[in-house]
Amino acid sequence: MASETRSFEIEGIKFYILEGFQELYRVLASLEKNPKWDVLALDQYMTVEIVSLGDKVRLAMYAEVDGKKLPPDIMQQEEVEIEVREEKIILKSFYEYPAMSKYTAMAIVKRINSFREVLSSILSF
Repeated sequence: MASETRSFEIEGIKFYILEGFQELYRVLASLEKNPKWDVLALDQYMTVEIVSLGDKVRLAMYAEVDGKKLPPDIMQQEEVEIEVREEKIILKSFYEYPAMSKYTAMAIVKRINSFREVLSSILSF
């Protein structure tokens, strides 16, 4: 699936919606350091929201998949909160960064990739 980026502005806050994650680093690296903005990236399995509040950047990741069995070692990892409810497996993760920079953009992409690895191991179990 090709990544598509849409953007719009409301009351001075720039919003970006990405279908897929291929363009995420490029979008993040192009954002200004202090203004307020909101990036929403999603695919078939997970949703990521990255919000700049001016003085800090927050990252939230969420995935919900059908199932109730987990790989044996998955709960040993500490980066992703995993919960099993009825027939659903829910994954969540939240982080906060002091400011936006290219290094922050790289750290965010690395965290998302780690989350995706956990999700992938659950999907392939």
